[in-house]
Amino acid sequence: MRKKAVSILLMLAMAFSLAACGGDAGETTEAPKETEKATETATEAPAETEATTETAGETGAEESKAEEKGTDGQTETDKINPTGTKYKIALSNSFMGNDWRQQMERVVEYVATQEPYASRCELTIVNCENDAESQSASIDALVQQGYDAILVDPASETGVNQAIQRACDAGITVVVFDQPASVSTDGCWHIRFDGARNYSILAKWMAEAIGGEGNVVLDQGLQGAAEAELEYNASKEMFESYPGINIVSDYQSNYGLSEGEQALASVIAANPDVDAVTTQGYCGSVINAFKKAGLDIPVSCGGGYNGNMKALLANDAEGIIDVYYVGLSADALNYAIRILDGEEIPEETVLDVAFVATNVDYDMGEYSDVKIELAEEGVNFFEDQPDELIYPAVGSNFGIDIPLEVITGE
Repeated sequence: MRKKAVSILLMLAMAFSLAACGGDAGETTEAPKETEKATETATEAPAETEATTETAGETGAEESKAEEKGTDGQTETDKINPTGTKYKIALSNSFMGNDWRQQMERVVEYVATQEPYASRCELTIVNCENDAESQSASIDALVQQGYDAILVDPASETGVNQAIQRACDAGITVVVFDQPASVSTDGCWHIRFDGARNYSILAKWMAEAIGGEGNVVLDQGLQGAAEAELEYNASKEMFESYPGINIVSDYQSNYGLSEGEQALASVIAANPDVDAVTTQGYCGSVINAFKKAGLDIPVSCGGGYNGNMKALLANDAEGIIDVYYVGLSADALNYAIRILDGEEIPEETVLDVAFVATNVDYDMGEYSDVKIELAEEGVNFFEDQPDELIYPAVGSNFGIDIPLEVITGE
């Protein structure tokens, strides 16, 4: 009888799930100020999972997704009540100067048009200049327009705290994601990656790749970004733990490919003997700068851009990348709806990233339990896809597949 009852329940659940996939997306309201972009009503969603199923490297994806689901078999999207209140939600983004931020916006826009999200939210995206003053004014404007929740990728760890506090005081749910903000108050949640830990892992791999000795140059990342400072300090501390490694210089890439290359060109003009270079974005900056200078390409690390691994292997260079899911914005949207529904969510959630490297045989010491995948074309990077692609866009337990054309904006 128990087996029969379970079978009946499963059949009902499947029927409900199929019915939920076909709803219409909600319209969005006009964005308040700055450079504004609102999601539009989607009468027809892009062909469901078409690009994803055609993508190489999907072998075993379903098994992987099943393994990452909770013990109740739910994905994060399954936790959204499809029949609840429809909320007015805004995303305040402080920076649009790199591919990660652009893909981040495209992914959350797409998710907001898919069920059950389309029936549960109207999403508006507001882009600001990369300074705390502009973003604070933007958040204040969103408060005045009566949003139920605001997702914030902050320009500063402290500079937008008062604006966030004012939003919380007005009864608005705030979910801070990606970059940290040091505000701690009722009504504010944080979801992020542990950049410091990740860059300790990257630096550890690089230190072992150069045999524990040599000259290193470090990227300071984006000026004013708290996460950039955390990542810089973590890599610096790891390299300093090796007596044979000398940090000869640093530079500021501002998360840009060409800007990073230009800054490195100045560095290596004075320090041509370099064995390893960190970047907080593009390995291509390192490869281009050193090739143009007629120097051997050093070991490097970078973000999870498809072009990073393509460039490393095409130039017979060693390196490691970490994939910060651009769909962190979609996780923030998911959390906001669930919080507004009354679900108890931890005030801070830290998610894991994926690591891919040209070599997986180095001694990782205290990080020996961290999974580092060997670079493999068609599995974790793709020769026929754009360099700017960051894949996968969401963790496999999110519950919605993001088509490649959505991520790349094609």
